Amino acid sequence: MRDLLSLNLKQVQNLFRMDLHRMLHGKAFYVMIGITVFIPVMMLTQMSDVRDITMFIGSDVVSGGSFGAGMNLSMLNVLTGMLLSIYIGKEYTTGFIKNIITTHANKYDYLVSKGLIALICNAVFVVIYLVTLFVMGAVMGLPAEIPSIIGMALYIIEKLLLSIPMSMLMVAINLIFRRSYGWSIVFICIAATGIIVMSIQMGLRMLGLGALANVFNFTITGASAFTTTTPNVVSLLIVILVSIAWTLICSSIADYLMNKRDVL
Repeated sequence: MRDLLSLNLKQVQNLFRMDLHRMLHGKAFYVMIGITVFIPVMMLTQMSDVRDITMFIGSDVVSGGSFGAGMNLSMLNVLTGMLLSIYIGKEYTTGFIKNIITTHANKYDYLVSKGLIALICNAVFVVIYLVTLFVMGAVMGLPAEIPSIIGMALYIIEKLLLSIPMSMLMVAINLIFRRSYGWSIVFICIAATGIIVMSIQMGLRMLGLGALANVFNFTITGASAFTTTTPNVVSLLIVILVSIAWTLICSSIADYLMNKRDVL
């Protein structure tokens, strides 16, 4: 991992500013914001049995091996992944990636910059989603029975922590399918929604291997089983460790892909 060892923070900063400028002056980012607003509006107006808007945020208890209840905010990663597909795909199809690597930064600087952009996008989507949800809930007279403000804040932090390794994984996926937007988005949806992990866990439990199924709770999407809107120090520590471990793993994979598939 020669690029990781030669990481240049100044170059990362310059590349990040360039990526941020392109994002803010492009249409795709604002389209995704529009979708982020549309999702809670659609859910609240189309569902007739909504009793508490916090059901669209997450669970107030650790979900005992089933991460479905904790995946709500994680679904916004799909939008971030689509943005990455657009930006990375354009850089490769136009040949702009060659200019970036030869002039502005090394390959790992590029990966770190894309990871930071993804984290910011996901944070923006989460804030907009929550604001829209609470405003619509107030307009419709729906209660927001938040068990703990601190717990809610920690829950959002846990989601953002898990979005870091997910962002690096989505960068890796985009590097694999860098010239095919369609396949890139398909695999990003599969990764971000946790379909594979959920399917494996269900299969193992059907075979009576519940203990083995719980091991998959320590994957990126599986760790959503530990996220909760009620303060839980143990869950927070698990999420932190999972995020660090998988960020290193996914960064290594993305770094390998960039070095294996030379852009020059």
